[in-house]
Amino acid sequence: MARGRVPVGRIAVVVALVVAAYAIVRGTAAPRWKTLQPGLEFGTFRGEPYCRRGSSQIALLRLDPGKVELRVFHCSLQPDHRPLTPLEWQRRLGATAVFNAGQYYPDLSYMGVLVCGGKVVSSRAHPGFRAALVASPATGGPAARVLDLERTSIESERLRWREVAQSFMLFDRDGSPRVRRSEQVANRTAVAEDRRGRIVVATTEGGYTLWEFARVLERSPLGLTHAMSMDGGREAELCVRTEGFRYASFARWEDAEQGAAPLPAVVAVSGR
Repeated sequence: MARGRVPVGRIAVVVALVVAAYAIVRGTAAPRWKTLQPGLEFGTFRGEPYCRRGSSQIALLRLDPGKVELRVFHCSLQPDHRPLTPLEWQRRLGATAVFNAGQYYPDLSYMGVLVCGGKVVSSRAHPGFRAALVASPATGGPAARVLDLERTSIESERLRWREVAQSFMLFDRDGSPRVRRSEQVANRTAVAEDRRGRIVVATTEGGYTLWEFARVLERSPLGLTHAMSMDGGREAELCVRTEGFRYASFARWEDAEQGAAPLPAVVAVSGR
């Protein structure tokens, strides 16, 4: 009789391994891209098995800086001087897409260097933030970049660009994480460059730790060379609107009744 027993325990282990492998493959499957306008695409992919809470889906904007314009805005330069929800920012600016810029203090002042259309909103560099999203160069070269401030200085770079938003690196060109492991789970927004020099914006619908989000992006099929983090938590928001297409993520997995968080600083994406 013993020889006729089914090894249930071993079968369960094999099934669990197969399910885990399927989840990883599914999570790293290449996204299907939808062209929204010349130089701008939208896609999604899943971050299993790293998502800790809520939906594992990650929304993506991939843009060609030569065909699409990136601009940085802060509420202090607006007529009413108040933070706006992403939808309000989008309507006011007439932008195709809007996502949250870097972190800020309780008085809404920006943490780090912030330059909006050539106007310096914050000139004080944050010593712990070693990355910057930059656009609209004063001279020639790529129209937008993600800078690793371990390789260059923010003091010299901010004079070369009309749009600057300083924050911190997620992973560098060596594929090394530039954030520590922790158990802090939150929605996340990141901005990266791929091997073709395109800018990729990634906003999660669910909660990830920073270290695990860095791993998801670095190991994804997106061909990213390096990435920086923008603000997280409720402020990790993305709105996209074109004729015939709409998408919005407002970081609602923690409290669905909260609605969209007002943002003092955003990055807007528009056609040239």
